[in-house]
Amino acid sequence: MNMSRRQFAGYLGISAVALNSGFALAQDKTLRVLVGYAAGGAADNVARIVAEGMRDSGYTTIVENKAGAAGRLATEALVAAPADGTTLLLTPMGNLTLYPHVFKSLRYDPLKQFAGVGTACTMSFALAVGANSPAKTLGEFLDMARKDNALAAYGTPGAGTAMHFIGQLLAKSAKLPLTHVAYKGGSAAVTDAIGGTLPAVITTLPNLLPMHRSGKLRILAISDETQLAALPGVPTFKSLGYPDLGVTETFAFFAHSGTPAPVIARLNQSITQAVKSEKVASLLQKQEYLPKASTPEALDKQLREEYARWSAVAKAAGYTPED
Repeated sequence: MNMSRRQFAGYLGISAVALNSGFALAQDKTLRVLVGYAAGGAADNVARIVAEGMRDSGYTTIVENKAGAAGRLATEALVAAPADGTTLLLTPMGNLTLYPHVFKSLRYDPLKQFAGVGTACTMSFALAVGANSPAKTLGEFLDMARKDNALAAYGTPGAGTAMHFIGQLLAKSAKLPLTHVAYKGGSAAVTDAIGGTLPAVITTLPNLLPMHRSGKLRILAISDETQLAALPGVPTFKSLGYPDLGVTETFAFFAHSGTPAPVIARLNQSITQAVKSEKVASLLQKQEYLPKASTPEALDKQLREEYARWSAVAKAAGYTPED
């Protein structure tokens, strides 16, 4: 192609602008993190702790709460977002691995539309009652529920969550019908349990621990495989004869599939650096989360393994998918 000196100079000018624009875009570290639950809940707390830690690697991270539909609204929002790495989803893994087996229809395919970026932490669940409840043990709570249908209810952060499923498994194992009450987040369920309007609550252990320690709630059982030093005397579901209730959860970051691998790699580096930092790890541990960093490849593998596991568990439990 032939061009004059003036044309060449103009071409160089345009190229410089394009290169500078591309450089600016590549250096843009403003990040939106979607959370499917209300502020103050477990997912929100984890997102904000890690987001603050990501500042050290230059990211300006804005946490956006899209509460509703048991976290599905935020998940759907990620699908609608561009696949450029500027929007991430911080979610319990169960929202992507359990939901396909408990809802008849989803507006997303977790195995095709999401790319793993990195993990923040793992945690367990617990069943608790208000401090004024006469139930001092899980056995006593179940006995109360058998005698009075009004007491045979438990609340969770939403329908189709791992916590909902734990209640279903407990009801089946104890041969007792328990009514599930779905909330738009764990905080509201905890508040009602403290006030006595909700007989019991099953939610994340970090969401319950402060209230347990202050005497406002009483944790009756936890979903860990072994007892925790932070909860002396509190048994596991497994030790009480409910081995199927040994469930832990991972909080993980996902991007829209199709996000360039180099972008995901940079995001993973920032998340990993934050999670492994003394500041972030300490904050997570104080709330009884176990900090956990992961590569995108390991997270994608975990997604598929847990997807298959929950499929088998849901079928074995005879769970009826909801609309």
